[in-house]
Amino acid sequence: MKTSIWTRPLMRWAALGLGSTLLVACSTTDSAYELVRQQQEQEAFLQSKEIEHWEKRRPTDKQMAVRMLEETQKQGRYFASLAYAEAMEKEYGADPEVMVLRAEAQRQTGQLEQAAHTFKSLLNTPVAGRAYQGLGLIAGSQEHFDQAAHFLKQAAGQDPTNAIVQSDLAYAYLRSGRPHEARLALGKAAELAPDNPKILSNMALYLLVSQETQRAGFVMQQAGMDAATQQAIVQMAEQIGQDLEQLHARQQMQKQHELRMAAAAKDEQARAQAVALSPATPTAMGQVVLNRSVQAQNPAVARPAAVVVSSTQAGLNRPLLESLGPVSSSMN
Repeated sequence: MKTSIWTRPLMRWAALGLGSTLLVACSTTDSAYELVRQQQEQEAFLQSKEIEHWEKRRPTDKQMAVRMLEETQKQGRYFASLAYAEAMEKEYGADPEVMVLRAEAQRQTGQLEQAAHTFKSLLNTPVAGRAYQGLGLIAGSQEHFDQAAHFLKQAAGQDPTNAIVQSDLAYAYLRSGRPHEARLALGKAAELAPDNPKILSNMALYLLVSQETQRAGFVMQQAGMDAATQQAIVQMAEQIGQDLEQLHARQQMQKQHELRMAAAAKDEQARAQAVALSPATPTAMGQVVLNRSVQAQNPAVARPAAVVVSSTQAGLNRPLLESLGPVSSSMN
């Protein structure tokens, strides 16, 4: 499985003090169901402790509660922030500022479907920019980079000076084969936050994928990246380069297929026009001769003073659909 710079550990067991518990559990002969049940009980226990902690430190107003929730997420305590958000919603109701933080906690703890549902419900609220950003990050983590770019572009439109959103948008553009758009978004991010490590990493990644190795090395050195980090970025750039080659090959095949289909449709249209404008067919002419023969053998048959065969009767200028029968599905 390819590694994305957006990929973060979804289950922060070590941070929650569960590392040793899981090792012991995995060393037993308990069934998978029993392990899942134990983990769910542990999560519920931790959340109950966090709620108790919340009750002891209960903020005096909603804004203070939101700041406390944001600080908890900055510390990477997403299970705790999830418990806090649920407690806040019970107290303050479905407030968009609380809901978007709860959705982010769901995203960070691997509850992607629930997070996406919450983010989508916030697209017409004052926190729409953060909701679009969350949807973009979910799409990016699933390697749906075209969709990620769409959502992150919306997020950037809502909050143009958010350097992290611009950087994530640049990464999505790069992974979806749009280097020109990636360069523009990355340029904005770099000027908005020139010292941000994540943005510098994306800058180095973009330069490596663009075959600007020396400039990439300079950026990584100036950012003070250690050898392991630099090597990880180089390996990621190589993987992205291979992915982009495959993407380009697929795009070329699709383009050639579309050109062949267009040429076939044009040829079919030309043949249809030729048939519509062609002289009367032998069958139609034979019918005219037969009619005249019958009239000659039976003079009693009434006929006009002058027999005039119109071009339509002779098969000329007939409507295209009548001449050709049902339209081929390729013309639809």
